[in-house]
Amino acid sequence: MSRSRVMYNLIMWLWPWGKVLNGLATVPLFGHLLQPCFGSEDNEAIIIPVLETVRGTESVVLPTELLTPLIKRASARVILGECLCRRGEACLSHSHQVGCLFLGEGATRINPAMGRTAAVDEALYHAQRAIESGLIPLIAHSAFDAWVLGIPYRRTLAICFCCECCCSIRQGLRLGPPTFWDTVVRVPGLAMYVGPACTGCGQCADVCPIGAVSVEHGKAHVAALCKGCGRCATLCPVGAISLHLDEDADPLGQLQARIERRTSIWSPEEQVDSAGRAA
Repeated sequence: MSRSRVMYNLIMWLWPWGKVLNGLATVPLFGHLLQPCFGSEDNEAIIIPVLETVRGTESVVLPTELLTPLIKRASARVILGECLCRRGEACLSHSHQVGCLFLGEGATRINPAMGRTAAVDEALYHAQRAIESGLIPLIAHSAFDAWVLGIPYRRTLAICFCCECCCSIRQGLRLGPPTFWDTVVRVPGLAMYVGPACTGCGQCADVCPIGAVSVEHGKAHVAALCKGCGRCATLCPVGAISLHLDEDADPLGQLQARIERRTSIWSPEEQVDSAGRAA
């Protein structure tokens, strides 16, 4: 049995202890010792909200606008055979077989028993099918994932397809220390807007995983630490909360530049310049 398979099986066996680790990390003494496990230096994630459109100067469909270029330009694509989070949590809401999509040359070193190489069209279809089934895409660069899979950390990037109930990132936001919040960043240029239709019912505050939404003076208020997951907008009963892109924002260019600072996943003919655009 390969090292990566052994490590994967070990993580599955230890999975129930993950929530315990999150809890310990909120205790000052243990939190100091565990801080390297939750730091943003080796881990970063961006939740891509799944709504029909995000308003701006023009309406855009964020999953398509952001994910499609990454998948097309990557030097390689590998689809994992299962979702580690859903298997670990014994998820009953979504299929365990809808696994993460890993991009870049490093992904080609994933054990073939754990994932399959995919052409561009297959990878795009996998992402579309996952989103249509209600899963939420998450762009993640994690040293832990690379260690478990035995692949080069600086040559790969993951696109996870997460459910609200099982995602380890969401569990970290809900249960882990504030340090972990720094590892999750908002889509560049994305902002939440609370319109006049808001009734102050508080449902948005109830569903926010990190308490970024509150009700003040009878109206919802979104704090700066919001990660832009869009869950409050999706569940607002009167549609008072919406997502907006700054009219001067270039979310794809800024996202690609951010990725480049951490890892290299592009094919030789699709190298990007410092502005994040195709050279």
